[in-house]
Amino acid sequence: MELVLWGNEHFEHLLRWSADPRVTGYVGDGTTWSPEYAKERHAKALRLHEKLGYGWFAAVENGEVVGLGSMAYRGEAGIEIGWWVDPAHWGRGLATQIAAALRDRALAISHRVIAGYHDGNDASGRVMEKIGMTYVESFHAHGRLQHKWALQRDMTEVLRYSAFTKDPAGGNPAGVVLDASGLSDDEMLAIAAKVGYSETAFVLPRSGTREFDVRYFSPKAEVPFCGHATIATSVALAERIGAGPLTFHTPAGEIAIETGAGTATLTSVPTSTAEADPELVKQALKSLRYNEIGDGPVHVGFGGARHLLIPLRSREQLAQLDYDFDALRDLMLAHDLTTVHLFWRESADLVHARDPFPVGGVVEDAATGAAAAAFGGYLRDLEGPQRFVISQGEDMGRPSRLEVDATREDRRVTVTGAAVLIP
Repeated sequence: MELVLWGNEHFEHLLRWSADPRVTGYVGDGTTWSPEYAKERHAKALRLHEKLGYGWFAAVENGEVVGLGSMAYRGEAGIEIGWWVDPAHWGRGLATQIAAALRDRALAISHRVIAGYHDGNDASGRVMEKIGMTYVESFHAHGRLQHKWALQRDMTEVLRYSAFTKDPAGGNPAGVVLDASGLSDDEMLAIAAKVGYSETAFVLPRSGTREFDVRYFSPKAEVPFCGHATIATSVALAERIGAGPLTFHTPAGEIAIETGAGTATLTSVPTSTAEADPELVKQALKSLRYNEIGDGPVHVGFGGARHLLIPLRSREQLAQLDYDFDALRDLMLAHDLTTVHLFWRESADLVHARDPFPVGGVVEDAATGAAAAAFGGYLRDLEGPQRFVISQGEDMGRPSRLEVDATREDRRVTVTGAAVLIP
């Protein structure tokens, strides 16, 4: 069973249900159901989708519409969910499946989910209990006794996703906290340190919208932007609130994202690049234990964070990475660098890369979306528009695939990748 955004093609089902007293007897709100009222509710659902990206959903199983789910924004009270199941499919557990899917979508954009039912519909109460909701209160409304249930998000719950891969054993793992509204900076840092991944993303939902404030913490410090955690967070949100556009407001700037089918495409802030100071390059190569590198200039690139971009001579040199962790960390901190992006170009459309990340408390990143954006800007500035794939994480045993497009007329770069929940 899946939830599909409500559309005109579903109106015939609403008309049929609104004429069935087995349905309207449970979902009535004091208004008599009629074809005209059904049209009014249908039009409202379409308006909500256009404005908020949610409202009503058709519950579809094997291509057949078997029910309806609804979400409504109730301010500080949270997101209210409700559901109908076609009487032809009663008794199959579909109500619990629809309610659980609505719960996950609601908690991705609000701190709280609420639902209710009236006397005579105890089955709905059992469904609410099954999906983890608890009884809050009873009150009279529309001439009937109503029972209210709710579920509050555990703000410290950490989801674990791997980005730039479809295999949980590959890619770059990231922690994702979908509602960090009540967490202090120290608490976010402590959670990131406990998770131990190179970054954990902390989401602060803007209620009733598909816009989110997002902060990123490594085990050691906050970073202004993280590409792989952005991809992981975007896929996690899309799985709960549906595919489509998202907007992240980050310390580095506004990030536009498109999601769909387990993948996400982020559009970076405007990139920039400039040749690195010769003394910085000298000290970096010493820390990396390199006597020589490949052709091409060493730059400091920016795509939401600063990265030192260094070309290598061969794939073999890339594979033999062995550096002085403390020396490189201190150098990077002194120059406000997030990673060192080491790369070797196999062809015009395939690049192999590794990203030491000692400032984050880890030896290496398995996939670095922010560095990929900065690197895309670097190649575009040197050679013109670019579209290529970065293969990263291979030497760590966590292969990652990052698709980079630096062909826009402005200075932004898009980075695309898949993400998958780590069991």
